[in-house]
Amino acid sequence: MKQIKVTPVLFIVLLALTAWKKEKKDDEIIIEENSASYFQKKLNNIELMDSLSKRVIEHGDAKAYFEIHSIYYIAEQKETSALYYALIMANKYHYNQAYYDVHNILNSPKADQKTREMANEYLKKYKKEK
Repeated sequence: MKQIKVTPVLFIVLLALTAWKKEKKDDEIIIEENSASYFQKKLNNIELMDSLSKRVIEHGDAKAYFEIHSIYYIAEQKETSALYYALIMANKYHYNQAYYDVHNILNSPKADQKTREMANEYLKKYKKEK
């Protein structure tokens, strides 16, 4: 079996590459903001929220709906705040994902029987449109 000899020059090159890799890692950008705080900033941005709201209500903009739903869901850790927009997108614009979202929001363990029935109606519409 042959032994591999590490010459001093090869050793220095390997050591330099290892040090360079460590240095490269130190230069990486560290994001100190989690997704909840990022979306909380968006939620507090009145101009942004008004713009998204207008695009959803007046134009049925699916991208704006997705963004506003995400903001409420992640920033507040709940979907219920997005119910208004989900109902508009479902009822006015027949946006299929909104049917599903309305169902998920209304189908809570705390919901009464009538609310659960309403949630199931939206689930039926979601399945029908699929």
